[in-house]
Amino acid sequence: MFHELSVLLSGDREELRALLGELPPELLAQGHRAYQSRFGPDDDMLALALADPDPRVGIAAVAAVPSERRNLEHAKRWMSDPSWIVVEFGAYVAGELEDRVLVPRLIELAEGHEEPLVRESALASLGAIGDQRAAPVVLRALASKNVYLRRRALVISVAFESEEINAAVEALRDDRDAQIRQLFVDLERDPYQ
Repeated sequence: MFHELSVLLSGDREELRALLGELPPELLAQGHRAYQSRFGPDDDMLALALADPDPRVGIAAVAAVPSERRNLEHAKRWMSDPSWIVVEFGAYVAGELEDRVLVPRLIELAEGHEEPLVRESALASLGAIGDQRAAPVVLRALASKNVYLRRRALVISVAFESEEINAAVEALRDDRDAQIRQLFVDLERDPYQ
């Protein structure tokens, strides 16, 4: 076990690649995380991690790719992964990249993904990008039954100017959710007092 830990922490690329083929399943996620954080993005190794039957291995690998090395192709690939956890992370990365090319896929995820966390992450990224094509999605999210989507839509609504969105935001002022009502108080507070 000491040898494996030593390779994970300080081995070179080839040593770590070889070790990944020998690690027991309970250590595989940590192994891929170590590899991608030091040498990533390595698309062959990412594909291997994402193909692992344990979804924790894939998400550990994609999350470990340093943010300054993530790119548009990664975000596209991750937002189409079979694992909702990887898709959610891909949506998050899309928000970091702020590339308008990703807006149509983010809209699809925000409106149609079965996992609420994916919808919320896609919505947050749409807010970060601020592309007006997402305004109808934001408007629908402001009226959602899902409180997390309503909260997220309220926070990002400042990026989308329209009378309809302004009216929907105002309608949330008396929302049944206390955190949404508190957001209005926080947003109206003078930060310099």
